[in-house]
Amino acid sequence: MKKQLLELRINGRTRELALEPNRLLLDALRVDLQLTGSKRGCDDSSCGACTVLIDGTPMLSCTMLAASCEGQEITTIEGVAEHGALAAIQKAYGDWGGAQCGFCTPGFMMTVKHLLATNSNPTDDEIREALSSNLCRCTGYSQMYQAIKAAIEAEQKGSVIDRWRDIFQPDCKSLLDIHIPETTARDWQILLDYLAANCQVRYSEDGIVYPVPPFGKIWEQRNRVSVTLTVLMSAYAVNCFFFTPDEIEMDLLPDEIDSERKAKTVFEFLRSIARVVGKDVFLTGEGVKGSAPELRSVAVLSVNSAGQFSLRPDFATSQEPTAKSAL
Repeated sequence: MKKQLLELRINGRTRELALEPNRLLLDALRVDLQLTGSKRGCDDSSCGACTVLIDGTPMLSCTMLAASCEGQEITTIEGVAEHGALAAIQKAYGDWGGAQCGFCTPGFMMTVKHLLATNSNPTDDEIREALSSNLCRCTGYSQMYQAIKAAIEAEQKGSVIDRWRDIFQPDCKSLLDIHIPETTARDWQILLDYLAANCQVRYSEDGIVYPVPPFGKIWEQRNRVSVTLTVLMSAYAVNCFFFTPDEIEMDLLPDEIDSERKAKTVFEFLRSIARVVGKDVFLTGEGVKGSAPELRSVAVLSVNSAGQFSLRPDFATSQEPTAKSAL
Protein backbone atom coordinates (compact mmCIF):
# COMPACT_ATOMS: atom_id res chain seq x y z
CA MET A 1 0.00 0.00 0.00
CA LYS A 2 1.34 3.40 -0.97
CA LYS A 3 2.51 5.56 1.92
CA GLN A 4 1.45 9.13 2.42
CA LEU A 5 3.26 11.96 4.17
CA LEU A 6 1.68 12.96 7.49
CA GLU A 7 2.43 15.64 10.06
CA LEU A 8 1.55 14.53 13.59
CA ARG A 9 1.78 16.86 16.57
CA ILE A 10 3.05 14.66 19.42
CA ASN A 11 4.03 15.84 22.91
CA GLY A 12 4.42 19.41 21.73
CA ARG A 13 6.56 18.57 18.67
CA THR A 14 5.58 18.23 15.01
CA ARG A 15 6.74 14.93 13.53
CA GLU A 16 6.72 14.21 9.79
CA LEU A 17 6.10 10.56 8.89
CA ALA A 18 5.52 8.53 5.73
CA LEU A 19 2.81 6.03 6.69
CA GLU A 20 0.32 3.71 5.05
CA PRO A 21 -3.25 5.07 5.25
CA ASN A 22 -4.24 2.06 7.38
CA ARG A 23 -1.38 2.48 9.87
CA LEU A 24 -2.70 2.41 13.42
CA LEU A 25 -1.70 5.25 15.70
CA LEU A 26 -0.32 2.79 18.26
CA ASP A 27 2.04 1.27 15.67
CA ALA A 28 3.13 4.69 14.46
CA LEU A 29 3.97 5.65 18.04
CA ARG A 30 5.69 2.42 19.07
CA VAL A 31 7.41 1.37 15.85
CA ASP A 32 7.93 4.46 13.75
CA LEU A 33 8.61 6.94 16.58
CA GLN A 34 9.93 4.55 19.24
CA LEU A 35 7.53 5.99 21.82
CA THR A 36 7.01 2.64 23.49
CA GLY A 37 5.19 3.83 26.63
CA SER A 38 1.78 3.11 25.09
CA LYS A 39 1.19 -0.64 25.24
CA ARG A 40 -0.67 -3.14 23.09
CA GLY A 41 -2.77 -5.27 25.40
CA CYS A 42 -5.79 -6.39 23.41
CA ASP A 43 -6.28 -4.76 19.98
CA ASP A 44 -10.03 -4.61 20.58
CA SER A 45 -10.48 -1.56 22.83
CA SER A 46 -11.03 -3.56 26.01
CA CYS A 47 -7.95 -2.96 28.23
CA GLY A 48 -6.97 0.72 27.94
CA ALA A 49 -3.21 0.06 27.97
CA CYS A 50 -2.77 2.02 24.74
CA THR A 51 -4.60 5.14 25.95
CA VAL A 52 -3.27 8.48 24.71
CA LEU A 53 -4.78 11.97 24.79
CA ILE A 54 -6.06 13.47 21.55
CA ASP A 55 -6.65 17.18 22.12
CA GLY A 56 -6.88 16.36 25.82
CA THR A 57 -9.43 13.52 25.46
CA PRO A 58 -8.46 9.90 26.29
CA MET A 59 -8.52 7.75 23.16
CA LEU A 60 -7.48 4.16 22.43
CA SER A 61 -4.60 4.25 19.96
CA CYS A 62 -4.88 0.55 19.07
CA THR A 63 -8.04 1.19 17.02
CA MET A 64 -7.29 4.69 15.67
CA LEU A 65 -5.72 5.43 12.31
CA ALA A 66 -2.67 7.66 12.57
CA ALA A 67 -3.94 9.64 9.56
CA SER A 68 -7.10 10.56 11.46
CA CYS A 69 -5.03 12.43 14.07
CA GLU A 70 -3.44 14.92 11.71
CA GLY A 71 -3.93 18.48 12.97
CA GLN A 72 -4.62 17.36 16.54
CA GLU A 73 -2.44 17.41 19.65
CA ILE A 74 -1.39 13.89 20.68
CA THR A 75 -0.03 13.36 24.19
CA THR A 76 1.57 10.08 25.21
CA ILE A 77 2.98 9.01 28.56
CA GLU A 78 6.36 10.33 27.40
CA GLY A 79 4.84 13.82 27.31
CA VAL A 80 3.49 13.79 30.87
CA ALA A 81 6.74 14.77 32.59
CA GLU A 82 6.97 18.46 33.48
CA HIS A 83 10.21 20.29 32.55
CA GLY A 84 12.20 17.09 32.85
CA ALA A 85 10.78 16.21 36.28
CA LEU A 86 8.16 13.63 37.14
CA ALA A 87 4.58 14.89 37.13
CA ALA A 88 2.59 14.57 40.35
CA ILE A 89 0.77 11.45 39.16
CA GLN A 90 4.02 9.74 38.11
CA LYS A 91 5.68 10.45 41.44
CA ALA A 92 2.59 9.32 43.36
CA TYR A 93 2.48 6.02 41.46
CA GLY A 94 6.08 5.39 42.50
CA ASP A 95 5.54 6.41 46.11
CA TRP A 96 2.41 4.28 46.55
CA GLY A 97 3.37 1.26 44.45
CA GLY A 98 0.62 1.98 41.97
CA ALA A 99 2.60 0.70 38.99
CA GLN A 100 2.51 -3.04 39.91
CA CYS A 101 4.14 -4.77 36.90
CA GLY A 102 3.90 -1.49 34.99
CA PHE A 103 2.32 -2.76 31.76
CA CYS A 104 -1.03 -1.00 32.22
CA THR A 105 0.42 2.03 34.03
CA PRO A 106 0.82 4.38 31.02
CA GLY A 107 -2.81 3.93 30.02
CA PHE A 108 -4.01 4.50 33.57
CA MET A 109 -1.88 7.64 33.89
CA MET A 110 -3.26 9.15 30.71
CA THR A 111 -6.82 8.50 31.91
CA VAL A 112 -6.01 10.04 35.30
CA LYS A 113 -4.37 13.04 33.65
CA HIS A 114 -7.62 13.75 31.80
CA LEU A 115 -9.67 13.17 34.95
CA LEU A 116 -7.68 15.71 36.97
CA ALA A 117 -7.74 18.21 34.11
CA THR A 118 -11.55 18.15 34.07
CA ASN A 119 -12.25 17.49 37.77
CA SER A 120 -9.59 18.71 40.20
CA ASN A 121 -11.25 17.10 43.22
CA PRO A 122 -13.01 13.89 42.15
CA THR A 123 -14.84 11.66 44.60
CA ASP A 124 -13.95 7.99 45.01
CA ASP A 125 -16.90 7.05 42.83
CA GLU A 126 -15.81 9.49 40.12
CA ILE A 127 -12.28 8.08 40.18
CA ARG A 128 -13.59 4.53 39.85
CA GLU A 129 -15.91 5.50 37.01
CA ALA A 130 -13.11 7.26 35.13
CA LEU A 131 -10.83 4.23 35.45
CA SER A 132 -13.49 1.69 34.52
CA SER A 133 -12.21 1.57 30.93
CA ASN A 134 -8.70 0.55 32.05
CA LEU A 135 -7.80 -2.95 33.20
CA CYS A 136 -5.01 -3.99 35.57
CA ARG A 137 -4.25 -7.68 35.18
CA CYS A 138 -2.30 -7.60 38.48
CA THR A 139 -5.56 -6.49 40.18
CA GLY A 140 -3.68 -3.87 42.19
CA TYR A 141 -6.36 -1.21 42.11
CA SER A 142 -6.16 -0.14 45.76
CA GLN A 143 -2.59 1.15 45.36
CA MET A 144 -3.65 3.03 42.25
CA TYR A 145 -6.46 4.78 44.08
CA GLN A 146 -4.06 5.80 46.84
CA ALA A 147 -1.60 7.10 44.24
CA ILE A 148 -4.31 9.09 42.49
CA LYS A 149 -5.47 10.65 45.74
CA ALA A 150 -1.86 11.56 46.59
CA ALA A 151 -1.46 13.14 43.15
CA ILE A 152 -4.66 15.14 43.59
CA GLU A 153 -3.39 16.44 46.93
CA ALA A 154 -0.01 17.36 45.44
CA GLU A 155 -1.57 19.21 42.52
CA GLN A 156 -3.98 21.09 44.76
CA LYS A 157 -1.17 22.11 47.07
CA GLY A 158 0.90 23.26 44.09
CA SER A 159 -1.96 25.41 42.80
CA VAL A 160 -2.43 27.00 46.21
CA ILE A 161 1.28 27.72 46.61
CA ASP A 162 1.33 29.40 43.19
CA ARG A 163 -1.31 31.86 44.45
CA TRP A 164 0.27 32.64 47.82
CA ARG A 165 0.76 36.34 47.02
CA ASP A 166 -2.89 36.77 46.05
CA ILE A 167 -4.04 34.96 49.20
CA PHE A 168 -1.87 36.67 51.79
CA GLN A 169 -1.27 40.17 50.46
CA PRO A 170 -4.69 41.43 49.39
CA ASP A 171 -4.67 44.22 51.97
CA CYS A 172 -1.93 44.62 54.54
CA LYS A 173 -4.30 46.47 56.88
CA SER A 174 -6.83 43.62 57.09
CA LEU A 175 -6.63 40.41 59.07
CA LEU A 176 -7.41 36.99 57.70
CA ASP A 177 -9.57 34.76 59.87
CA ILE A 178 -9.16 30.99 60.23
CA HIS A 179 -12.49 29.31 60.98
CA ILE A 180 -13.37 25.77 62.04
CA PRO A 181 -17.17 25.80 62.38
CA GLU A 182 -19.47 23.28 64.05
CA THR A 183 -17.01 22.34 66.77
CA THR A 184 -17.41 21.01 70.31
CA ALA A 185 -15.45 21.29 73.54
CA ARG A 186 -13.80 18.00 72.56
CA ASP A 187 -12.64 19.52 69.25
CA TRP A 188 -11.17 22.45 71.14
CA GLN A 189 -9.29 20.11 73.45
CA ILE A 190 -7.94 18.06 70.55
CA LEU A 191 -6.66 21.26 68.97
CA LEU A 192 -5.09 22.52 72.20
CA ASP A 193 -3.36 19.18 72.79
CA TYR A 194 -2.00 19.20 69.25
CA LEU A 195 -0.74 22.80 69.50
CA ALA A 196 0.91 22.19 72.87
CA ALA A 197 2.70 19.08 71.58
CA ASN A 198 3.69 20.24 68.09
CA CYS A 199 3.93 24.04 68.07
CA GLN A 200 5.48 26.82 70.07
CA VAL A 201 2.55 28.35 71.93
CA ARG A 202 2.17 31.09 74.50
CA TYR A 203 -0.87 31.07 76.76
CA SER A 204 -1.47 33.99 79.11
CA GLU A 205 -4.09 35.31 81.52
CA ASP A 206 -3.96 39.08 82.07
CA GLY A 207 -0.50 39.06 80.52
CA ILE A 208 0.90 36.34 82.82
CA VAL A 209 2.16 33.30 80.92
CA TYR A 210 1.01 29.82 82.01
CA PRO A 211 1.17 26.30 80.60
CA VAL A 212 -1.80 25.67 78.31
CA PRO A 213 -4.66 24.46 80.57
CA PRO A 214 -7.58 22.22 79.56
CA PHE A 215 -10.23 23.88 77.44
CA GLY A 216 -12.78 23.73 80.25
CA LYS A 217 -10.60 25.91 82.46
CA ILE A 218 -9.92 28.39 79.66
CA TRP A 219 -13.65 28.66 78.99
CA GLU A 220 -14.32 29.36 82.66
CA GLN A 221 -11.55 31.94 82.92
CA ARG A 222 -12.38 33.89 79.76
CA ASN A 223 -14.96 36.13 81.48
CA ARG A 224 -12.75 36.82 84.52
CA VAL A 225 -9.42 37.58 82.90
CA SER A 226 -8.01 38.45 79.49
CA VAL A 227 -7.19 35.10 77.91
CA THR A 228 -4.69 34.90 75.02
CA LEU A 229 -3.32 31.91 73.11
CA THR A 230 -0.70 32.65 70.47
CA VAL A 231 0.91 30.12 68.13
CA LEU A 232 4.41 31.39 67.37
CA MET A 233 5.32 30.50 63.81
CA SER A 234 8.30 31.43 61.64
CA ALA A 235 8.44 35.25 61.90
CA TYR A 236 4.69 35.56 62.33
CA ALA A 237 2.00 34.56 64.80
CA VAL A 238 -1.46 33.01 64.77
CA ASN A 239 -3.80 34.23 67.52
CA CYS A 240 -6.52 31.94 68.85
CA PHE A 241 -9.73 33.36 70.34
CA PHE A 242 -12.27 31.76 72.67
CA PHE A 243 -15.49 33.45 71.61
CA THR A 244 -17.73 30.40 71.39
CA PRO A 245 -17.33 26.63 71.93
CA ASP A 246 -18.99 25.76 68.61
CA GLU A 247 -16.47 27.54 66.38
CA ILE A 248 -12.69 27.70 66.56
CA GLU A 249 -11.43 31.06 65.32
CA MET A 250 -7.88 32.27 64.79
CA ASP A 251 -6.38 35.16 62.90
CA LEU A 252 -3.16 36.22 61.22
CA LEU A 253 -1.92 39.37 59.54
CA PRO A 254 -1.42 38.69 55.82
CA ASP A 255 1.22 41.41 55.59
CA GLU A 256 3.47 39.17 57.71
CA ILE A 257 3.32 36.40 55.10
CA ASP A 258 5.84 37.98 52.75
CA SER A 259 7.55 34.92 51.28
CA GLU A 260 6.60 31.58 49.74
CA ARG A 261 8.40 29.83 52.59
CA LYS A 262 6.15 31.46 55.17
CA ALA A 263 3.08 30.83 53.03
CA LYS A 264 3.92 27.11 52.90
CA THR A 265 4.08 26.97 56.71
CA VAL A 266 0.59 28.52 56.88
CA PHE A 267 -0.77 25.99 54.39
CA GLU A 268 0.76 23.12 56.36
CA PHE A 269 -0.66 24.55 59.58
CA LEU A 270 -4.15 24.70 58.07
CA ARG A 271 -3.82 21.18 56.71
CA SER A 272 -2.57 19.83 60.03
CA ILE A 273 -5.40 21.27 62.12
CA ALA A 274 -8.01 20.15 59.56
CA ARG A 275 -6.72 16.58 59.81
CA VAL A 276 -6.27 16.64 63.58
CA VAL A 277 -9.69 18.07 64.37
CA GLY A 278 -11.38 16.21 61.51
CA LYS A 279 -13.23 19.33 60.34
CA ASP A 280 -13.14 21.66 57.35
CA VAL A 281 -11.00 24.77 57.82
CA PHE A 282 -11.75 28.08 56.08
CA LEU A 283 -9.52 31.12 55.50
CA THR A 284 -11.65 34.24 55.08
CA GLY A 285 -11.50 37.99 55.31
CA GLU A 286 -11.79 39.61 58.70
CA GLY A 287 -15.18 39.58 60.40
CA VAL A 288 -16.85 36.92 58.25
CA LYS A 289 -19.35 34.74 60.15
CA GLY A 290 -21.69 31.94 59.17
CA SER A 291 -22.27 28.22 58.85
CA ALA A 292 -19.90 25.90 57.04
CA PRO A 293 -21.70 26.29 53.66
CA GLU A 294 -21.75 30.08 54.06
CA LEU A 295 -18.07 30.20 54.95
CA ARG A 296 -17.21 27.92 52.04
CA SER A 297 -18.91 30.29 49.61
CA VAL A 298 -16.79 33.29 50.71
CA ALA A 299 -13.55 31.67 51.89
CA VAL A 300 -10.45 32.49 49.90
CA LEU A 301 -9.11 29.05 50.76
CA SER A 302 -10.68 25.90 52.20
CA VAL A 303 -9.07 22.71 53.52
CA ASN A 304 -11.20 19.62 54.08
CA SER A 305 -10.71 17.08 56.86
CA ALA A 306 -8.57 14.94 54.52
CA GLY A 307 -6.16 17.86 54.06
CA GLN A 308 -7.19 18.70 50.49
CA PHE A 309 -7.04 22.36 49.43
CA SER A 310 -9.50 24.28 47.29
CA LEU A 311 -9.51 27.91 46.25
CA ARG A 312 -12.80 29.74 45.85
CA PRO A 313 -13.79 29.24 42.16
CA ASP A 314 -14.09 32.95 41.41
CA PHE A 315 -10.92 33.87 43.30
CA ALA A 316 -8.69 35.81 40.92
CA THR A 317 -5.80 38.21 41.07
CA SER A 318 -7.15 41.71 41.51
CA GLN A 319 -6.03 45.14 42.55
CA GLU A 320 -8.95 45.13 44.93
CA PRO A 321 -8.44 43.62 48.42
CA THR A 322 -9.37 39.96 48.08
CA ALA A 323 -10.25 39.55 51.75
CA LYS A 324 -12.75 42.41 51.62
CA SER A 325 -14.25 41.34 48.30
CA ALA A 326 -15.35 38.13 50.02
CA LEU A 327 -17.52 40.02 52.48
